[in-house]
Amino acid sequence: MTWYELLLFVHVTASIVWIGAGFLSLLLATTYDRESDEAAIKRFVHDQEWLAMKLFVPASLVVVVMGIALVIESDAWTFSYLWIVLGLIGYAATFVTGFFFLRPASERIGAQMEQQGGRLTPELRTNIRKLIVFARVDYVTFALVVFDMVVKPTGDDTGVLIAMALILLAGIAYIAMSLRAIDARAEPARA
Repeated sequence: MTWYELLLFVHVTASIVWIGAGFLSLLLATTYDRESDEAAIKRFVHDQEWLAMKLFVPASLVVVVMGIALVIESDAWTFSYLWIVLGLIGYAATFVTGFFFLRPASERIGAQMEQQGGRLTPELRTNIRKLIVFARVDYVTFALVVFDMVVKPTGDDTGVLIAMALILLAGIAYIAMSLRAIDARAEPARA
């Protein structure tokens, strides 16, 4: 086994852990919300606060550090390759979203649940649903980064780049439409 192969193994393994754990979290959140399982939602929110710092952040940092090490170690790749730049931008987007939005929002929801004596008020359910929407779009970015790493597009791959951009735009449109729908459903409950 070469040093490059070891770095690649660690990079791919950490990616699997990060993306797989996040996907499972998203699936559980959606299921618990759909089933209106308050006890499961409460446990889930608590677990996500713990997982953010113990699993998601460390795994994502290993992914980027090993990715950078792979480029440095490789004679074939440099940081001037478009697919590497796109991968780093995608990583940054998901890391920033997770660390500075999803994690704090989850912590706020947990704190609000504590203030409500563990009850899930309609406002908290609305906030949880919004968080689920943002997490889904984060997975669109994950999928685009994985696609980018596999396909390795260059500036000459116009069709691939346009398709990736359209998928990202569709994800952003999904956020906007879903958030409006959530707010519209919550409005009668507030009135």
